[in-house]
Amino acid sequence: MFDRIAPLALACVTTGFISVAAAQPQQTAEGAQRFLALLAKDGHLNVGLPDKNGAPMWVQGTRKTTYRWQNKGVVDNSRPGPYDDTSAPVTAPLKWLLVIRNLEGKDENANADTCTTRAETVTTEKLGSTSSDSHWLKKETFFSVDRLWYQTTVTDEYEDPAVKYAGPHHLAWGRAVITRAANGRITARAPGAKFYTELVFPGDSVKDPDLADRVEYAMKFLKASCDKAAATGF
Repeated sequence: MFDRIAPLALACVTTGFISVAAAQPQQTAEGAQRFLALLAKDGHLNVGLPDKNGAPMWVQGTRKTTYRWQNKGVVDNSRPGPYDDTSAPVTAPLKWLLVIRNLEGKDENANADTCTTRAETVTTEKLGSTSSDSHWLKKETFFSVDRLWYQTTVTDEYEDPAVKYAGPHHLAWGRAVITRAANGRITARAPGAKFYTELVFPGDSVKDPDLADRVEYAMKFLKASCDKAAATGF
């Protein structure tokens, strides 16, 4: 009796394993692209655009310094101050990476391409500031020393990051370099037209090692799938 049941049970178990295996979706470049797109939708991927020297994103600006006399605590803009106004160029790094609005597998001509990721990005970061301080100069008279008050105003104006780094941006997986930092941050970088394009998984903010492993594997899968030299065996 046992001899007749055992083959049947083994057959059922084997069939079950085959069914489970068949239910697992096949790993493809298209699937890896969809996986990254889901991560971007959940805010777990960002875009960085370092320059050709590897320097982080930055914007140019102008620092203007003006000097105006004060009259009883009120600035008198009709009277130039004790010093000449100045203007000088300045630069400032961006604090945040670009936020991905949409991510999909398309090339520069918007054609479907599993070996290129197209990222549409936005940024709300605005740089610029204005600060003012009051100062005084001594004016000696015959009987005493008077204070002549004036105001110094420093204004920093910068170009709009959304304009300078306007997208869409494209990452070619066949040319990508993928790195993983100790804090779980994973970066895929490839040369672009103006900048290097980086797809960044900020592991320190997500704190999910298993998810980080999946992200790294998906990126490396895309790189391997899109490596033109892979067919040579080397």
